[in-house]
Amino acid sequence: MGILSNGEERMVVVEFSIIPLGVGTSVSKFIVPALKEMEKRNIKYEVTSMCTIFEANSVKEALEVIAAAHEAVFKTGVNRIVTMIKIDDRRDKKISMKGKVESLLSHLKKNRDECGD
Repeated sequence: MGILSNGEERMVVVEFSIIPLGVGTSVSKFIVPALKEMEKRNIKYEVTSMCTIFEANSVKEALEVIAAAHEAVFKTGVNRIVTMIKIDDRRDKKISMKGKVESLLSHLKKNRDECGD
């Protein structure tokens, strides 16, 4: 677990996609076991139309979660998977999925107010 210089626990935000290959055009049923694996580990996550985003206490924990999700998809009988990962590891202040979205929306509102939109 990472600790910031002010003593707060560090958080990493992770985006990943698991793409099962050779199983047809609809893959959602193959992704369900990956999400169940995350739920079993009490991982806070959000699913989008293109990826899954979650929070972890460290890069190591994030990679362990992704590895478990990756293996869960293989257990469905899929023979080939491509997994893509992005990790936001900020060490100067604590971040969260919610905080990142709130910051973006705040800047958007400020920009709209300044432009008179």
